Amino acid sequence: MYQPPKTSAPANDAPFSNKTLFWIILLGILATLGVAVTSVFQGDGRYETSAGTNSFSKSAVGHAAWVELLKSDGWRMLQSQHNTFDKLNEKAALFLLEPVGPPGRKRINDLIDFSPMLVVLPKRRTGPHPFKAGWIGSQHLLPARTPQTIAQNLLEDAEVIRPDATPKNWQHDFSATAVPDIDDLQLIKSDLLAPIIATGDGILFGKLKLAGAQPVWVLSDPDLIATHGLARGWNAAIAQTVAQTVAEGTDTIIIDEVVHGFTATPSLGKAMFEHPFVYLTIAGLLALMVFLLAQTRRFGAPWRANVEVADSKTVFVENAARILHLAEKEQEALLRLMDDQALEVARKLRAPSELERNRLEAWLDDQGQKRGISVTFSTIRRRVQRIREDDDSRQHRLLIHANQFYTWRQEMLNDPK
Repeated sequence: MYQPPKTSAPANDAPFSNKTLFWIILLGILATLGVAVTSVFQGDGRYETSAGTNSFSKSAVGHAAWVELLKSDGWRMLQSQHNTFDKLNEKAALFLLEPVGPPGRKRINDLIDFSPMLVVLPKRRTGPHPFKAGWIGSQHLLPARTPQTIAQNLLEDAEVIRPDATPKNWQHDFSATAVPDIDDLQLIKSDLLAPIIATGDGILFGKLKLAGAQPVWVLSDPDLIATHGLARGWNAAIAQTVAQTVAEGTDTIIIDEVVHGFTATPSLGKAMFEHPFVYLTIAGLLALMVFLLAQTRRFGAPWRANVEVADSKTVFVENAARILHLAEKEQEALLRLMDDQALEVARKLRAPSELERNRLEAWLDDQGQKRGISVTFSTIRRRVQRIREDDDSRQHRLLIHANQFYTWRQEMLNDPK
Protein backbone atom coordinates (compact mmCIF):
# COMPACT_ATOMS: atom_id res chain seq x y z
CA MET A 1 0.00 0.00 0.00
CA TYR A 2 1.19 3.40 -0.87
CA GLN A 3 2.26 5.59 2.12
CA PRO A 4 2.91 9.31 1.75
CA PRO A 5 6.38 10.47 2.78
CA LYS A 6 6.78 11.58 6.37
CA THR A 7 7.10 15.30 6.91
CA SER A 8 9.01 16.76 9.79
CA ALA A 9 7.37 19.09 12.29
CA PRO A 10 8.01 22.79 11.75
CA ALA A 11 11.19 23.92 13.45
CA ASN A 12 10.98 26.12 16.56
CA ASP A 13 12.54 29.52 15.91
CA ALA A 14 13.33 30.15 19.62
CA PRO A 15 17.03 29.61 20.52
CA PHE A 16 16.12 27.83 23.78
CA SER A 17 13.31 25.57 24.82
CA ASN A 18 10.97 26.87 27.51
CA LYS A 19 12.48 24.47 30.04
CA THR A 20 16.06 25.55 29.30
CA LEU A 21 15.15 29.21 29.40
CA PHE A 22 13.43 28.67 32.77
CA TRP A 23 16.56 27.13 34.32
CA ILE A 24 18.85 29.84 32.93
CA ILE A 25 16.66 32.62 34.32
CA LEU A 26 16.32 30.82 37.68
CA LEU A 27 20.08 30.39 38.00
CA GLY A 28 20.60 34.07 37.12
CA ILE A 29 18.12 35.14 39.80
CA LEU A 30 19.74 32.89 42.43
CA ALA A 31 23.22 34.20 41.52
CA THR A 32 22.01 37.80 41.79
CA LEU A 33 20.41 37.13 45.20
CA GLY A 34 23.58 35.42 46.41
CA VAL A 35 25.74 38.36 45.41
CA ALA A 36 23.32 40.80 47.06
CA VAL A 37 23.32 38.85 50.35
CA THR A 38 27.12 38.56 50.27
CA SER A 39 27.50 42.28 49.62
CA VAL A 40 25.28 43.16 52.58
CA PHE A 41 26.69 40.79 55.18
CA GLN A 42 30.33 40.46 54.14
CA GLY A 43 32.39 43.43 55.31
CA ASP A 44 35.53 44.84 53.80
CA GLY A 45 38.42 43.06 55.48
CA ARG A 46 40.62 46.11 55.10
CA TYR A 47 38.46 47.94 57.67
CA GLU A 48 37.67 44.97 59.91
CA THR A 49 41.35 44.15 60.39
CA SER A 50 42.63 47.70 60.84
CA ALA A 51 44.64 48.10 64.03
CA GLY A 52 45.68 51.73 63.57
CA THR A 53 44.62 55.00 65.15
CA ASN A 54 41.64 55.58 62.86
CA SER A 55 37.86 55.53 63.19
CA PHE A 56 37.56 52.09 61.54
CA SER A 57 39.89 50.44 64.04
CA LYS A 58 38.39 48.42 66.89
CA SER A 59 41.81 47.91 68.46
CA ALA A 60 42.82 49.37 71.82
CA VAL A 61 44.10 52.57 70.20
CA GLY A 62 41.35 52.79 67.55
CA HIS A 63 38.36 55.13 67.58
CA ALA A 64 35.54 52.89 66.26
CA ALA A 65 34.05 52.67 69.76
CA TRP A 66 33.90 56.48 70.01
CA VAL A 67 32.13 56.63 66.65
CA GLU A 68 29.50 54.17 67.89
CA LEU A 69 29.14 56.14 71.13
CA LEU A 70 28.47 59.35 69.21
CA LYS A 71 25.99 57.55 66.94
CA SER A 72 24.08 56.44 70.02
CA ASP A 73 23.93 60.11 71.08
CA GLY A 74 22.06 60.90 67.85
CA TRP A 75 24.89 62.31 65.72
CA ARG A 76 25.03 61.51 62.02
CA MET A 77 28.55 60.13 61.53
CA LEU A 78 30.29 60.24 58.15
CA GLN A 79 33.70 58.56 57.75
CA SER A 80 34.88 60.33 54.62
CA GLN A 81 37.20 58.50 52.21
CA HIS A 82 36.78 60.75 49.19
CA ASN A 83 36.40 64.46 48.46
CA THR A 84 36.00 65.55 52.08
CA PHE A 85 36.32 69.17 50.99
CA ASP A 86 32.95 69.17 49.19
CA LYS A 87 31.18 67.72 52.24
CA LEU A 88 32.16 70.59 54.55
CA ASN A 89 29.72 73.32 55.54
CA GLU A 90 28.56 75.23 58.60
CA LYS A 91 26.14 72.43 59.55
CA ALA A 92 28.86 69.78 59.73
CA ALA A 93 31.79 69.47 62.14
CA LEU A 94 35.11 68.03 60.94
CA PHE A 95 37.24 65.72 63.11
CA LEU A 96 40.88 65.06 62.15
CA LEU A 97 42.03 62.17 64.35
CA GLU A 98 45.76 61.89 64.90
CA PRO A 99 47.19 63.28 61.63
CA VAL A 100 50.93 62.61 61.34
CA GLY A 101 53.81 64.10 59.35
CA PRO A 102 53.70 66.37 56.29
CA PRO A 103 50.54 64.70 54.88
CA GLY A 104 48.76 65.41 58.16
CA ARG A 105 49.84 69.05 58.20
CA LYS A 106 48.81 69.47 54.56
CA ARG A 107 45.41 67.94 55.31
CA ILE A 108 44.83 70.47 58.10
CA ASN A 109 45.73 73.38 55.79
CA ASP A 110 43.46 72.06 53.03
CA LEU A 111 40.36 71.60 55.22
CA ILE A 112 40.58 74.42 57.77
CA ASP A 113 38.11 77.36 57.71
CA PHE A 114 35.21 75.47 56.07
CA SER A 115 33.62 73.75 59.09
CA PRO A 116 34.12 73.72 62.86
CA MET A 117 37.21 71.54 63.27
CA LEU A 118 38.64 69.29 65.98
CA VAL A 119 42.29 68.25 65.64
CA VAL A 120 43.34 65.32 67.84
CA LEU A 121 47.12 65.15 68.23
CA PRO A 122 48.90 61.81 67.68
CA LYS A 123 50.53 60.00 70.60
CA ARG A 124 51.31 56.34 69.90
CA ARG A 125 52.74 54.21 67.11
CA THR A 126 51.44 50.65 66.89
CA GLY A 127 52.17 47.40 65.08
CA PRO A 128 49.55 44.76 64.15
CA HIS A 129 49.28 41.50 66.08
CA PRO A 130 50.89 38.66 64.08
CA PHE A 131 48.05 36.19 64.76
CA LYS A 132 44.94 38.22 65.70
CA ALA A 133 43.49 40.45 62.99
CA GLY A 134 42.41 43.85 64.23
CA TRP A 135 44.56 43.65 67.37
CA ILE A 136 47.74 45.56 68.09
CA GLY A 137 50.87 43.52 68.72
CA SER A 138 53.08 46.36 69.91
CA GLN A 139 52.85 50.03 70.78
CA HIS A 140 55.15 52.80 71.93
CA LEU A 141 54.92 56.52 72.52
CA LEU A 142 55.86 58.81 69.66
CA PRO A 143 58.54 61.42 70.36
CA ALA A 144 56.92 64.57 71.74
CA ARG A 145 58.18 66.51 68.72
CA THR A 146 55.82 64.51 66.44
CA PRO A 147 52.54 65.81 67.95
CA GLN A 148 54.24 69.15 68.62
CA THR A 149 54.92 69.62 64.89
CA ILE A 150 51.23 69.05 64.17
CA ALA A 151 50.22 71.46 66.93
CA GLN A 152 52.60 74.15 65.67
CA ASN A 153 50.82 74.02 62.34
CA LEU A 154 47.94 75.70 64.20
CA LEU A 155 49.73 77.36 67.12
CA GLU A 156 53.17 78.83 66.51
CA ASP A 157 54.15 78.74 70.19
CA ALA A 158 52.78 75.23 70.88
CA GLU A 159 54.76 72.94 73.18
CA VAL A 160 53.73 69.34 73.86
CA ILE A 161 54.62 68.01 77.31
CA ARG A 162 54.16 64.74 79.21
CA PRO A 163 54.24 65.40 82.97
CA ASP A 164 55.93 62.79 85.16
CA ALA A 165 53.41 63.14 87.97
CA THR A 166 49.68 62.55 87.59
CA PRO A 167 47.90 65.94 87.65
CA LYS A 168 45.27 66.36 90.34
CA ASN A 169 43.92 69.89 90.02
CA TRP A 170 41.87 69.71 86.84
CA GLN A 171 40.13 72.88 85.68
CA HIS A 172 36.91 72.65 83.64
CA ASP A 173 33.21 73.50 83.77
CA PHE A 174 32.00 69.92 84.09
CA SER A 175 31.28 67.94 87.21
CA ALA A 176 33.83 68.42 89.96
CA THR A 177 34.37 64.65 90.12
CA ALA A 178 34.90 64.33 86.35
CA VAL A 179 38.65 63.72 86.12
CA PRO A 180 40.36 62.27 83.01
CA ASP A 181 42.06 58.93 83.66
CA ILE A 182 44.95 58.71 81.18
CA ASP A 183 48.34 57.00 81.36
CA ASP A 184 51.39 58.91 80.06
CA LEU A 185 49.24 62.04 79.89
CA GLN A 186 50.05 64.33 76.96
CA LEU A 187 49.28 68.05 77.29
CA ILE A 188 49.87 71.17 75.22
CA LYS A 189 51.05 74.62 76.30
CA SER A 190 50.26 77.69 74.21
CA ASP A 191 49.23 81.28 74.85
CA LEU A 192 47.12 81.11 71.66
CA LEU A 193 44.92 78.30 73.00
CA ALA A 194 42.00 79.03 75.34
CA PRO A 195 41.81 76.17 77.89
CA ILE A 196 38.57 74.23 78.32
CA ILE A 197 39.97 71.18 80.12
CA ALA A 198 43.37 71.86 81.69
CA THR A 199 45.70 71.48 84.65
CA GLY A 200 48.46 73.66 85.96
CA ASP A 201 50.88 71.81 83.66
CA GLY A 202 49.04 72.33 80.38
CA ILE A 203 45.87 71.99 78.32
CA LEU A 204 44.09 68.75 77.40
CA PHE A 205 41.29 70.36 75.38
CA GLY A 206 41.20 73.95 74.17
CA LYS A 207 39.99 76.34 71.49
CA LEU A 208 42.14 78.53 69.24
CA LYS A 209 41.85 82.19 70.20
CA LEU A 210 42.69 83.48 66.72
CA ALA A 211 40.65 81.18 64.48
CA GLY A 212 39.68 82.01 60.91
CA ALA A 213 36.23 81.76 59.39
CA GLN A 214 35.41 78.65 61.47
CA PRO A 215 36.44 77.75 65.05
CA VAL A 216 39.17 75.19 65.71
CA TRP A 217 39.66 73.02 68.81
CA VAL A 218 42.64 70.87 69.80
CA LEU A 219 42.58 67.66 71.89
CA SER A 220 46.13 66.95 73.01
CA ASP A 221 45.76 63.31 74.15
CA PRO A 222 43.95 60.77 71.92
CA ASP A 223 43.82 58.19 74.72
CA LEU A 224 40.72 60.01 76.00
CA ILE A 225 38.73 58.85 72.93
CA ALA A 226 40.58 55.58 72.20
CA THR A 227 38.88 52.25 72.85
CA HIS A 228 41.08 51.41 75.84
CA GLY A 229 40.54 54.86 77.35
CA LEU A 230 36.76 55.11 77.04
CA ALA A 231 36.26 52.34 79.59
CA ARG A 232 38.20 54.19 82.29
CA GLY A 233 36.56 56.46 84.85
CA TRP A 234 34.90 59.58 83.44
CA ASN A 235 36.66 59.38 80.08
CA ALA A 236 33.60 58.37 78.04
CA ALA A 237 31.49 61.21 79.46
CA ILE A 238 34.28 63.73 78.89
CA ALA A 239 34.81 62.42 75.34
CA GLN A 240 31.10 62.94 74.63
CA THR A 241 31.32 66.48 76.01
CA VAL A 242 34.30 67.23 73.75
CA ALA A 243 32.30 66.16 70.68
CA GLN A 244 29.24 68.14 71.80
CA THR A 245 31.36 71.26 72.31
CA VAL A 246 32.89 71.09 68.83
CA ALA A 247 29.74 70.03 66.97
CA GLU A 248 27.27 72.30 68.75
CA GLY A 249 24.77 73.71 66.25
CA THR A 250 25.55 71.06 63.63
CA ASP A 251 23.84 67.78 62.77
CA THR A 252 26.71 65.84 61.16
CA ILE A 253 30.21 64.87 62.28
CA ILE A 254 32.63 64.18 59.44
CA ILE A 255 35.74 62.15 60.26
CA ASP A 256 38.35 62.49 57.53
CA GLU A 257 39.94 59.09 56.86
CA VAL A 258 41.82 60.15 53.73
CA VAL A 259 44.52 61.34 56.13
CA HIS A 260 44.99 57.68 57.20
CA GLY A 261 45.15 56.36 53.64
CA PHE A 262 41.55 55.14 53.40
CA THR A 263 40.48 56.30 49.95
CA ALA A 264 37.57 55.05 47.89
CA THR A 265 37.04 57.05 44.71
CA PRO A 266 33.52 56.35 43.46
CA SER A 267 33.73 54.54 40.12
CA LEU A 268 30.89 52.38 38.87
CA GLY A 269 32.97 51.00 36.01
CA LYS A 270 35.76 49.94 38.36
CA ALA A 271 33.40 48.50 40.97
CA MET A 272 31.68 46.31 38.38
CA PHE A 273 34.84 44.24 37.96
CA GLU A 274 35.88 44.02 41.62
CA HIS A 275 34.89 41.45 44.20
CA PRO A 276 32.06 40.83 44.98
CA PHE A 277 30.35 42.93 42.26
CA VAL A 278 32.08 41.05 39.43
CA TYR A 279 29.67 38.14 39.99
CA LEU A 280 26.73 40.49 39.61
CA THR A 281 28.28 41.81 36.38
CA ILE A 282 28.64 38.28 35.01
CA ALA A 283 25.06 37.44 35.98
CA GLY A 284 23.84 40.62 34.30
CA LEU A 285 25.77 39.85 31.12
CA LEU A 286 24.33 36.33 30.98
CA ALA A 287 20.83 37.67 31.48
CA LEU A 288 21.42 40.21 28.70
CA MET A 289 22.60 37.48 26.36
CA VAL A 290 19.50 35.42 27.05
CA PHE A 291 17.31 38.45 26.49
CA LEU A 292 18.95 39.35 23.19
CA LEU A 293 18.77 35.79 21.90
CA ALA A 294 15.14 35.40 22.89
CA GLN A 295 14.03 38.70 21.39
CA THR A 296 14.17 40.16 17.91
CA ARG A 297 13.15 43.70 18.75
CA ARG A 298 15.79 46.33 18.26
CA PHE A 299 16.51 49.11 20.65
CA GLY A 300 16.37 52.72 19.54
CA ALA A 301 18.78 55.45 20.52
CA PRO A 302 18.04 57.15 23.86
CA TRP A 303 16.22 60.46 23.88
CA ARG A 304 18.48 63.42 23.92
CA ALA A 305 18.26 65.58 27.00
CA ASN A 306 16.75 68.99 26.45
CA VAL A 307 19.34 71.70 26.66
CA GLU A 308 18.30 74.50 28.95
CA VAL A 309 19.64 78.00 28.78
CA ALA A 310 21.99 78.55 31.71
CA ASP A 311 21.19 81.34 34.10
CA SER A 312 23.49 84.30 34.59
CA LYS A 313 25.21 82.70 37.56
CA THR A 314 26.18 79.58 35.60
CA VAL A 315 27.34 81.70 32.66
CA PHE A 316 29.54 83.76 34.97
CA VAL A 317 31.17 80.71 36.55
CA GLU A 318 31.68 78.85 33.24
CA ASN A 319 33.11 81.88 31.44
CA ALA A 320 35.37 82.58 34.39
CA ALA A 321 36.56 78.95 34.27
CA ARG A 322 37.38 79.20 30.54
CA ILE A 323 39.32 82.44 31.00
CA LEU A 324 41.27 81.05 33.95
CA HIS A 325 42.11 77.85 32.11
CA LEU A 326 43.32 79.68 29.00
CA ALA A 327 45.44 82.02 31.09
CA GLU A 328 47.13 79.03 32.82
CA LYS A 329 47.39 81.21 35.91
CA GLU A 330 44.03 80.41 37.42
CA GLN A 331 44.74 81.47 40.98
CA GLU A 332 46.41 84.78 40.06
CA ALA A 333 43.71 85.63 37.54
CA LEU A 334 40.89 84.87 39.98
CA LEU A 335 42.48 87.00 42.71
CA ARG A 336 42.88 89.90 40.26
CA LEU A 337 39.26 89.51 39.11
CA MET A 338 38.07 89.47 42.75
CA ASP A 339 40.06 92.61 43.59
CA ASP A 340 38.71 94.50 40.55
CA GLN A 341 35.15 93.46 41.31
CA ALA A 342 35.58 94.37 44.98
CA LEU A 343 36.61 97.89 43.94
CA GLU A 344 33.51 98.09 41.77
CA VAL A 345 31.30 96.95 44.65
CA ALA A 346 32.92 99.50 46.96
CA ARG A 347 32.31 102.27 44.40
CA LYS A 348 28.64 101.35 44.05
CA LEU A 349 28.25 101.26 47.82
CA ARG A 350 29.78 104.76 48.01
CA ALA A 351 32.89 103.82 49.95
CA PRO A 352 34.83 106.81 51.32
CA SER A 353 37.09 108.18 48.59
CA GLU A 354 39.98 108.61 51.02
CA LEU A 355 39.84 104.92 52.02
CA GLU A 356 43.23 103.26 51.58
CA ARG A 357 43.53 100.09 49.52
CA ASN A 358 44.78 98.00 52.43
CA ARG A 359 41.71 98.96 54.49
CA LEU A 360 39.22 98.18 51.76
CA GLU A 361 38.80 94.52 52.78
CA ALA A 362 37.91 95.46 56.36
CA TRP A 363 35.40 98.03 55.10
CA LEU A 364 33.76 95.51 52.76
CA ASP A 365 33.63 92.87 55.52
CA ASP A 366 31.95 95.38 57.82
CA GLN A 367 29.38 96.24 55.15
CA GLY A 368 28.75 92.55 54.55
CA GLN A 369 28.11 91.89 58.25
CA LYS A 370 25.64 94.76 58.34
CA ARG A 371 23.78 93.08 55.49
CA GLY A 372 23.79 89.69 57.23
CA ILE A 373 26.15 88.01 54.74
CA SER A 374 27.74 84.96 56.37
CA VAL A 375 30.92 84.63 54.29
CA THR A 376 33.08 87.76 54.05
CA PHE A 377 35.19 88.94 51.12
CA SER A 378 38.43 88.53 53.07
CA THR A 379 37.51 84.92 53.96
CA ILE A 380 36.88 83.99 50.31
CA ARG A 381 40.10 85.70 49.21
CA ARG A 382 42.11 83.92 51.90
CA ARG A 383 40.67 80.56 50.82
CA VAL A 384 41.79 81.21 47.24
CA GLN A 385 45.28 82.21 48.38
CA ARG A 386 45.65 78.98 50.39
CA ILE A 387 45.11 76.68 47.42
CA ARG A 388 48.38 74.94 46.59
CA GLU A 389 49.73 74.64 43.08
CA ASP A 390 50.19 70.88 43.50
CA ASP A 391 46.59 70.35 44.68
CA ASP A 392 44.85 67.84 42.38
CA SER A 393 41.48 69.51 43.03
CA ARG A 394 42.88 73.00 42.35
CA GLN A 395 40.62 73.96 39.42
CA HIS A 396 37.56 72.48 41.11
CA ARG A 397 38.20 74.49 44.27
CA LEU A 398 38.83 77.67 42.31
CA LEU A 399 35.42 77.27 40.67
CA ILE A 400 33.79 76.78 44.07
CA HIS A 401 35.37 79.98 45.38
CA ALA A 402 34.46 81.86 42.18
CA ASN A 403 30.88 80.78 42.81
CA GLN A 404 31.10 81.95 46.43
CA PHE A 405 32.51 85.31 45.31
CA TYR A 406 29.73 85.74 42.75
CA THR A 407 27.11 85.06 45.46
CA TRP A 408 28.83 87.55 47.79
CA ARG A 409 28.87 90.24 45.07
CA GLN A 410 25.18 89.75 44.26
CA GLU A 411 24.20 89.89 47.92
CA MET A 412 26.26 93.01 48.54
CA LEU A 413 24.55 94.77 45.61
CA ASN A 414 21.10 93.29 46.35
CA ASP A 415 21.06 91.87 42.83
CA PRO A 416 18.60 88.92 42.60
CA LYS A 417 20.11 87.54 39.39
